[in-house]
Amino acid sequence: MIRTTVLAGAALALLLPAAALAAPSTADFLAKASASDKFEVAAGKLAETHGGSAAVKRFGRHMVTDHTKSTHMVEHAAITSDQHTPPPQLTDDQKAMIADLQGKRGKAFDDAYIADQKKAHDEALHLMQDYAQNGGDPKLKATAAKIVPVVQEHIEMLNKLSG
Repeated sequence: MIRTTVLAGAALALLLPAAALAAPSTADFLAKASASDKFEVAAGKLAETHGGSAAVKRFGRHMVTDHTKSTHMVEHAAITSDQHTPPPQLTDDQKAMIADLQGKRGKAFDDAYIADQKKAHDEALHLMQDYAQNGGDPKLKATAAKIVPVVQEHIEMLNKLSG
């Protein structure tokens, strides 16, 4: 009986779109978005000083600018929706990436930074897309939808950097 129920549940999960299975809560979205932006700003500042190539340094400056802007966009939408925005807290994974980057310079920094950025931007894109489609707060959904193309642009820039 249990096996049949588990198999039926697994079959149903395959039929439903992934987004329908994992709609992020507003609190989860706010925490993850703020952590993502905090990481991007910190890593971008490191790129400006530790990067080996001018292109990585420029990309780092661009990340500081864009992610500071997206932080303000999310905070504004949250305030106008009477949502509480928690202070940004880096995840353990983000803390480890920053610590690793702090010990690198030049090409070694560039390689690690680009790899970290690809991972972080893939996660950010999925977060923004999921919330834009399935989130619970209309103003935050609209803000996430505005941020999606910016994150996609960052991914394109990263692909050119690593190409």
